[in-house]
Amino acid sequence: MKNAFIVAGTNSGCGKTTITIGLMRLLSRKGMRVSPFKTGPDYIDPAFHGMATGTDSHNLDSYLLAAENVQQLFDKYSNQQDIAVVEGVMGMYDGLGMEGHGSTAELARMLDLPVILVVNCKALYQSVAAIVNGFATLDPRVHIAGVILNHVYSDDQFRFLQQYIEQHCGIACLGYLPPNSEIALESRHLGLIQAGEIKTLFNKIDTIADLLEQHCDIDRLLALTVLADRPEKQYTNNAVNLKGLKLGVAYDDAFSFYYKANLNQLSEDGAKLIYFSPLKDACIPEEVNALYLGGGYPEVFARELSHNRSMCESIRQAVEYGMPVYAECGGLMYLTEGIIPVEDLFYPMCGVFHCRTEMTARLQNFGYCLVDWEGTVTKAHEFHHSRLIPSEQAPNYEMAFEMEKPERPHNWQGGLRYKNVLAGYPHIHFYSNDAFYKKITDLWTNRTIQ
Repeated sequence: MKNAFIVAGTNSGCGKTTITIGLMRLLSRKGMRVSPFKTGPDYIDPAFHGMATGTDSHNLDSYLLAAENVQQLFDKYSNQQDIAVVEGVMGMYDGLGMEGHGSTAELARMLDLPVILVVNCKALYQSVAAIVNGFATLDPRVHIAGVILNHVYSDDQFRFLQQYIEQHCGIACLGYLPPNSEIALESRHLGLIQAGEIKTLFNKIDTIADLLEQHCDIDRLLALTVLADRPEKQYTNNAVNLKGLKLGVAYDDAFSFYYKANLNQLSEDGAKLIYFSPLKDACIPEEVNALYLGGGYPEVFARELSHNRSMCESIRQAVEYGMPVYAECGGLMYLTEGIIPVEDLFYPMCGVFHCRTEMTARLQNFGYCLVDWEGTVTKAHEFHHSRLIPSEQAPNYEMAFEMEKPERPHNWQGGLRYKNVLAGYPHIHFYSNDAFYKKITDLWTNRTIQ
C-alpha cells in the first residue's frame, strides 16, 4: 500500500460522506485498488463505500477494539491494495468522554494516518480559516495534511479561500465541491438503501467523482498522503475450530447489518456460511445446523416478513428441535411474537420469545455499552428505535446479559435466552473480545437440545 488517509469532518452533515465516496470512486476509476474503511460502528456508510469501490468496507472502531486489533484489521484489508481511504465519524474530535474514545482523531493517532478535513463553507468566508486552524492545532498529534471545501460556488471563490487558508493555516487546500442538487443523498429511515435506489445512487456517486475530478487536485492529495514504509507485523489469533458448522446467515433487504470482518472470521475458522432470505425463501436451508440472524430493518419490511409464514414457522420449529441461533437487534425483533410499528397495528413474526417488539420515536439505550455474559465482558454498540414489551403469555426466556453504559451509571438487562437461542440488541464485533466470540461459537456448535 502506497497511500492512505482519513477523511474527517468538522461536524455531521458537512459533506464528509459525499466527498469520501466521491474520492473512493474517482480513485477507483483511475485504476487504483482502493481499500475502504469506516470509523466507528456504523453499517450504512460502508454500504456506500462498497458501491463506490466494488470492495467490502470494514469498520475500524477505536472504542470497540483494542489498538492492536484496529491495526490488524487495517493491515489485513489494505496491505495488498494501492490506497486506503477511511471515512471518519461525526466531527473529527467527537467521541466518548474527555478523551474522545472512538473518535476520528483517536483513530488517526492510532494508525498514524494523515487527515483530509472537509469543511462546509455555506454562509462562511474568511472564517473558514479559523475553523481549519482550530482543528489543526487542538491536538498536535493529529496531522491534517489537506482540506477539501464543500459548498463553494465558483473557482474564484475557491481561489480566494485557498490562498487565505494556506496563508493563515499553512495547510494545503486541495479543492472543493460545488452545490449540486443532483448529488444530494436524501434522508431515509436510518439511512436505508432501498433496492430501487441502487441505480440512482451509482449515478450520483459517479457525478460526485466527476465534480471532484474537475475541482480537486488529486495528484497533490496523493503526494501528501504517501505512507512511509512500515515494518510488516505478525498477528496471532486464538483460532476457533468451526469445521462442520453450516451456518445459515439471514441476508436480504431486511437483514444486512453484519460486520464483514465477522463473517470473514467465521469462514476462516472453518464455518460454511449459507445465506438465505427471510423475506423471499420459504424456509431455512435444509443443510444448516445453526443460524445467525443479524441486524437490519425488520420493521420496514414487517408486512412482507409477517406474510412469509412458512419461513417464520420453519425458524420456530428449528428452535423447538434445538437448533442453535444467535441474533442481534433486528434478528431479535424477528424472533419475538411480532412487531408493532404503530399503535393498533401488529405484524406476527416467528414467535420464539413470548414478548413483542414495539417501535419507539426515540432511540433506546443508544451508543456504546458493556455486555457481561456469564462473566465474560465485551464492548458493544446499540442503535434501535424499539423495545420489548410483555405478551399475554408468561415469559419463556431468561435474561443472559448484564449491561451498562461506559460513561455514566446506567445498568440494565438484555440478551434473551431460550433453549439454544441467544438474542440481544447489542451489535458485537468478534475482534473485540476473543473469549466472547468463542462463547458465541460454542453456542452455535452445541447442537443438542438444552
